[in-house]
Amino acid sequence: MNIEICEVCKKAIEECICCPECGHICSLDSGELYCPACFPEKKFNDEYFMDIMIAASRRATCDRGRASCVFVKDKQILVTGYVGSPAGFPHCDEVGHQLKKTVHEDGTVTEHCVRTVHAEQNAICQAAKRGVPIDGSTVYVNMTPCRTCAMLLINSGVKRVYAVRKYHAGKESETMFKKAGIKLEYKYKEVQEYPSKAKK
Repeated sequence: MNIEICEVCKKAIEECICCPECGHICSLDSGELYCPACFPEKKFNDEYFMDIMIAASRRATCDRGRASCVFVKDKQILVTGYVGSPAGFPHCDEVGHQLKKTVHEDGTVTEHCVRTVHAEQNAICQAAKRGVPIDGSTVYVNMTPCRTCAMLLINSGVKRVYAVRKYHAGKESETMFKKAGIKLEYKYKEVQEYPSKAKK
């Protein structure tokens, strides 16, 4: 993407520091520069919260996507979440994946790790524990939420989902979001790739 950036931002990116004039951020996954003085506000907001979501993914304990999420409303962060085992249980990074296969109606077979609580589920739990309403919010995610997470997001009143990439088994979620009137947007159209084999 070619955009004109301000001189302060040019100096800031050369010195790898934040712009003191406009507080620009550099996208962690692409290295692109976003500056509110040089870039539309809505796009800047999306990139800002996506970068925070990506930062949260560093705490994820399952390398099948390192999923994370950030719930936002009125430009304010409500809650964050990342994929990991239930409290007190061993993590994928420690003992490997617990993979199970699912056979779909069309005969296709997909493989899923069931050791962990998904990022969206963890975030919704955190919101419930702290009494934070998430209805009307936008959720920023690594990839299309799974079917179960999609149902939870629908019932939680989420109005928009912004994902980096598509989930390989996310078609049903896309259909559900459309039926529920939830806006689903992707930064990139390709499918998220990640390791599929369990650790020995």
